Amino acid sequence: MAEGQPSHRIQPHPLRQRSRSPLLPGPIQQLLGVLVGAGLAYGLTRHLPALPSTFLTAMLLAGGSILSGRHLTPWAWWGVLGASCGGLLGSAMVVGQKIQSSHPHEGLAMRLGIVACLMVAGAIGGGSLSRDANHPQRRPPKDTLRTASALCTGIFAVVVTITFLHSGLDPARTISSRLSTTLTILVMALTGPGWLVHLLGSGWRGKGGGGER
Repeated sequence: MAEGQPSHRIQPHPLRQRSRSPLLPGPIQQLLGVLVGAGLAYGLTRHLPALPSTFLTAMLLAGGSILSGRHLTPWAWWGVLGASCGGLLGSAMVVGQKIQSSHPHEGLAMRLGIVACLMVAGAIGGGSLSRDANHPQRRPPKDTLRTASALCTGIFAVVVTITFLHSGLDPARTISSRLSTTLTILVMALTGPGWLVHLLGSGWRGKGGGGER
């Protein structure tokens, strides 16, 4: 190119440069994802009957466990976690109220259906997280579980605090006790099959690797 002639190098358009930068900072995206996901899931599961609420929560948990290791934008990943935790707490509220208001000898089929839904979701989640652990390019399952546990605890505290502000100490204490008991049952129904599927999957993969050698 001769000296003095203008360069024909194409310069990036300034609007394109600005469009590459996110509109909101990462922490704000995460917070919005959690609020939207948890608020929608909690609102839906909180206003459904006990069994449909638990079924919806099981679908959210199973789908969330499958998506948790995939490459998602920050707001989408936190939205999935928020929906899973919000749905679990909403179902815990509904199930706790239903069991408390019914006779102990009644509603056995409903309780079995609730536990069965969560066991299936836990088995799906355990298998999905176990497969993610073998893919180095996916998000480690321990990070997902640690974040979900902390997020569920935070939403639990928010629900109890709002109840205290709205109704006083005694209703907040009742809600806290009911949620703690119900969440213990629901989480056990999830983690038991999930851990069993993880152990069985690890055993089969170990046998397969040994056979190849």
